[in-house]
Amino acid sequence: MSRMKSPFMAAYFTDDEKFIAACHASTARGNKNHDGYAPYPMHALLNALGLKRSLLGRPVLFMLLFCAFCGFMMQYYTMHVDWPIIIAGKPFNSWPAYVVITFEMGVLAGAISNMLLVLFVFNKLMPNPNTKVLKERLTDDTYCLVIPLKDNGSEEELRTFLEEQDADEIELIGEGGLSRA
Repeated sequence: MSRMKSPFMAAYFTDDEKFIAACHASTARGNKNHDGYAPYPMHALLNALGLKRSLLGRPVLFMLLFCAFCGFMMQYYTMHVDWPIIIAGKPFNSWPAYVVITFEMGVLAGAISNMLLVLFVFNKLMPNPNTKVLKERLTDDTYCLVIPLKDNGSEEELRTFLEEQDADEIELIGEGGLSRA
């Protein structure tokens, strides 16, 4: 919530179907930079808000394949070039023996690159000690549709739109403090 710089309208819903319908209506209305918050992951929310599929998988796949290749080459170099030992009459480059470590290196690198590098950058999850929660109930049983006032109309227009969507509570957050309706 702290990333929204302009004032915005927050509409709270207790019914998930009304919330998804309001998100669809907000997208159809052409609202820009709107966002939805739910107490649990909702797959329909991405489509309702008109969000594109995340690009998160591409760098993770690259790191997975790159590190799997590096793990394979490390084993090949160790067994064929650096310390060649004939084990049970097998050739130096016995690739079936390398499959497990190659797989584990790829999965480990994919998970670490996803979790530590890519996820923080793509989702902007840098630590922020000043994070403010809009409502304490938001993480329990309340859904919230947030629409910034900039480029989306006036306060009256957005308030009327959100009242038409049957929001349980509507509030203006931003310039001039907090005003509830």
